[in-house]
Amino acid sequence: MLEGWFKRKSKEEIFWNWFSQNASAYHSFEKNQNELFAKLKAELEKIHPDIVFEFSPIFNDGTREFVISADGIKSVFPIVSNLVAKAPELKNWKTVAFRQPHKNITQIKYQNLIVKLDDVFFRYGKDNGRIELELNIRGYYASPEWTAAIFILLDNVLGEFSATYDISSIDKRIISENDVENLFPIRLLPQILKSYKEEFNN
Repeated sequence: MLEGWFKRKSKEEIFWNWFSQNASAYHSFEKNQNELFAKLKAELEKIHPDIVFEFSPIFNDGTREFVISADGIKSVFPIVSNLVAKAPELKNWKTVAFRQPHKNITQIKYQNLIVKLDDVFFRYGKDNGRIELELNIRGYYASPEWTAAIFILLDNVLGEFSATYDISSIDKRIISENDVENLFPIRLLPQILKSYKEEFNN
């Protein structure tokens, strides 16, 4: 009977209670990064094993972003949205759902790859409100590393949500320098996608 008097806490509430108690340690995680990150990963896996996270640098106002990501896995998006929706207000923290676009990024690093945005171009096709993307990349070769690097690049250019839901297909190939003038620089992708979506919805 006593069980009926108490409402069991959800997994999300248990996680945020834990993070709140450890928020100050994570705000200066560089002092003990390996141990803290391993513990945070273990706690997030109790929500879902595919949830990942990132921390921003500390901003001028003393705040730091805690980015919770579905790692581009569509089935995990609602779980991340629900978790972030239940986040409490924490001093010096801003909780963000999904990786956000970064306007000033010049390159991304993944394992042994360094991909410069100036080396990535594209053409596209329209697909019922989404786009079919053909990426043309200097130095590209088919490999799992390149596939992962390209998804990280698109997350940085478009943001994780748009990269997942606004692109219907991705074709990857090494660039032909003779074809560069017929391609768009990757930095124009957000603008072109926005214009097409506005056109499609009107």
